[in-house]
Amino acid sequence: MILGSPIISKLYECSVTHARLQPKRHVFSYRLFMLSVNLQELPALAQRTWCLGHNKWNFFSIDDADHIDLGYPGGIAPNLLAWLETQGKKFPADTIISLMTFPRVLGYGFHPVSFYYLYSKQGEPLVVVAEVVNTFREMKLFLIEHRHADGLWHRRVTKNFYVSPFSDPGLEFDFKIGIPQQTWRVNIDDYEERKRTLLSSIRGSERSLTSARLFWYFFKYPLLSFRIITLIHWHAFLLWRKKIPFFQKTDRLEAQCDLLRPFSNKKSDDTLL
Repeated sequence: MILGSPIISKLYECSVTHARLQPKRHVFSYRLFMLSVNLQELPALAQRTWCLGHNKWNFFSIDDADHIDLGYPGGIAPNLLAWLETQGKKFPADTIISLMTFPRVLGYGFHPVSFYYLYSKQGEPLVVVAEVVNTFREMKLFLIEHRHADGLWHRRVTKNFYVSPFSDPGLEFDFKIGIPQQTWRVNIDDYEERKRTLLSSIRGSERSLTSARLFWYFFKYPLLSFRIITLIHWHAFLLWRKKIPFFQKTDRLEAQCDLLRPFSNKKSDDTLL
């Protein structure tokens, strides 16, 4: 733990549910875990946690290259703060940033969604940023800065992002994001005007982050990243079998904007997400 920092790194065991409501119903759930890492603490955390690497191979690892990179040196934090400045939000360099994400497993990683929580030095929550990645490895960030009386961060915003070939990129995301405490919850729903078409939820329970527990999770959640990408493609196949309308990556290019790491080869076959 960083001296004086109230935000410590943890694990969260989670249940994830996706429920497609329109045009045909399709529901599935699965279990996984995520890392909640204080970015200031990450280098020291990787040194003392023998099965966790930072920018190097291990059973599990967090690589800066998997997250926001605008070309600024110093890793994830300065690049995120620079992006926030482009959104009209300026925070000091010593702002505490906690990253909730999936680790790489044996060097392979896929991170469909990660969350950055920014805190004051006293531990007061400031804003949340959702980092969404599609299977083309394109990335888009969404700033959520309004916290409602229910304790959740809320924002409804047009996606303008090709997340799934079975959803128009011009639909809206409705974010409801909780603060990671003993429990953690996230809802990200898709809306077509007033009609909710897809429900996505994460429910997590806090666990201490130790070498022993993380090593146990290597067996409890085997090949986590491979399982996530396999489930994405398997359920995409099932949706295709149900004859759900399909959008190609080259469709609706005008509704795909403000991307980081934009995919350049538009002639390639679509990868499913």
